[in-house]
Amino acid sequence: MNNMLRKALLIPMAFLTLLSLFGCGKPRDERAAEEILKSMQEKYGEEFVLDGIGGSWGTMNNNTLKAIVRPKGDPTIKVPMEITKDFSKIYDKYLNQQVARNEEPKIEALAKAYWPDAEVVIANDTRLTYPEENDTSMSYQEFLKRYPMNTQLISIYLKGDDYIDDQGNMDQQAEVDKYLEFAKVLANHQYASSMVTWAFLTKDAYRRLDIAKASDDSVDKYFNDEEEEQGKLNFLTMVGYSLDAKAKIEESRSEVEANFDNWKEKRLNSLD
Repeated sequence: MNNMLRKALLIPMAFLTLLSLFGCGKPRDERAAEEILKSMQEKYGEEFVLDGIGGSWGTMNNNTLKAIVRPKGDPTIKVPMEITKDFSKIYDKYLNQQVARNEEPKIEALAKAYWPDAEVVIANDTRLTYPEENDTSMSYQEFLKRYPMNTQLISIYLKGDDYIDDQGNMDQQAEVDKYLEFAKVLANHQYASSMVTWAFLTKDAYRRLDIAKASDDSVDKYFNDEEEEQGKLNFLTMVGYSLDAKAKIEESRSEVEANFDNWKEKRLNSLD
């Protein structure tokens, strides 16, 4: 076979190889999305839908694309992901979200014994670590053993009118007493390494809590963005504390109480 004939054969073969490698000319993000959805279904045995990839979602570093997916069975769960640009590795935080979702009704039931109107939202923050396991029935306690760097973010949303009088005052002593008692309850249930926040909402915000939960952002960001962009008042007071690895409160009582004073001006402005 002469050189000219050999080149004539090699060129189309090389072109076909490139097509197979790069998905017949499909855009990179589209090919990455296909790989992500395929990988997630294989890993967890359920279907997911893509919420965004690349573009405005940005990149975590020069070697990966950042993406967001949601499980078809519960589209209120937003799952951050990364995929290497050669599609060889895919990382996700579905386990973070699902473990948190499993604990929400448990902690909400504990909270309602103290605050009957409590609605609880939880997230798990493993920082830059992506869990590898796929057992979404894992308890928080088991999850924490595997990922001791995790912080469980417990947000307790309350209807502010039930706790704030016509002058914008709150019985902060009684509230802090309940907070300290609730810390013991969380410790008894082994909810260590947690950050607990009580958010007292306006009547309108509390009524729209489900809308905020289903948004693209966290509840806090959703309501904060409304306040900044529309001037709509949503938060009346926000108080909380952190529980260390032994479920002990890291802040002093006076530090917790100081939060009430910091928010008093905003409560008074809400009366206007």
